[in-house]
Amino acid sequence: MTPKVIRLIATTINDLSDDDGWAFLGDVGSLLQKKRPNFDPRNYGFQKLTPLINSINRFEIEQRDSPNSRHRLIYVKNKVKFASKK
Repeated sequence: MTPKVIRLIATTINDLSDDDGWAFLGDVGSLLQKKRPNFDPRNYGFQKLTPLINSINRFEIEQRDSPNSRHRLIYVKNKVKFASKK
């Protein structure tokens, strides 16, 4: 995992985060694809984005119950404030 990829993920989370710094992982994945169409977690040895982000010690992951279904929603946050929001 290169520092450039980690920075891309961190800035993407920052772009989407709420006031508390949390961003919905599905939105993070979508924006990563828009920013870098060739971005794929499998290129880094991971089947999905969640384990890839989990493997980087710079991010927190939180699972939340969805009010409308049995599925859990996954949110991600930068552990350290990466860059100020515009």
